[in-house]
Amino acid sequence: MNIGEIVEDALRYPLSDWKKVLIYGFIGLFTTTAVFRVFFALNGLTNPGLILLLVILELIVSTYFTGYFLKIMKLSLSGAKKLPQFGAVNEKLSDGIKVFIVGIIYMIPIILTISIFAVFSSAALGIIINHAINNGFNLQNIITILMSLGIGVGIFLAMMYMVVVLPLFIVSLVHMAANNGELVSAFRIPEIFDKIGSIGWINLILWYLSSGLIFLAILTFLGSFTLGIFNLIHNIDIGGLIISVVLIPYLYMYFARSSALFYMKK
Repeated sequence: MNIGEIVEDALRYPLSDWKKVLIYGFIGLFTTTAVFRVFFALNGLTNPGLILLLVILELIVSTYFTGYFLKIMKLSLSGAKKLPQFGAVNEKLSDGIKVFIVGIIYMIPIILTISIFAVFSSAALGIIINHAINNGFNLQNIITILMSLGIGVGIFLAMMYMVVVLPLFIVSLVHMAANNGELVSAFRIPEIFDKIGSIGWINLILWYLSSGLIFLAILTFLGSFTLGIFNLIHNIDIGGLIISVVLIPYLYMYFARSSALFYMKK
């Protein structure tokens, strides 16, 4: 399959069973319980036990949600055309934990980058404050500029890292799926590079850019259109719900499917 065929297949893939897309979307609603916690807080329900229960629910559902994502990769690699069933909870929870571990390890450079720049900004800030105490000058603008510059540079570098590493991270997940979910296989960088090399780095860039444009197009145009339509009838919450329950799960399914098909490209 060429890149165009991969993209076309992956775009059609979720459409084969809208019921599962919607179920996956409703599951996704519980991957963050922040909305529920705010709702309870606004209504005076601040029971610590209830909040803890919501957090535990969020962790379990998020793990299952990402496990289903990996399951799509596994089935796509095996040649399956249909979306996975929502059973086999233990398997999906196990797979979800693996995805989280891989994600955290790939995020370490981002965490270190932001932390280092924050420390440097704090150290420089301390020097300026000491100088101000001894000599006296207007601190407000200097502190604002220094902190914004330090943290801003750190965030910028972290974003650049994400842009470059994200396709490698996705391919590493497919590599793990192709190796019976073996966690360590996601970190066999030479194997992953060899695999990408056999497919073609140009093909990786083309797939990455195509998928990125699709992601932006769906969220920007369809998302804005959905919010705009429901805003006209003064019910923007429904528009946001549709984005969460339909567009977001559709995109997750697309990326899982297209990355697996790309991995199998000859």
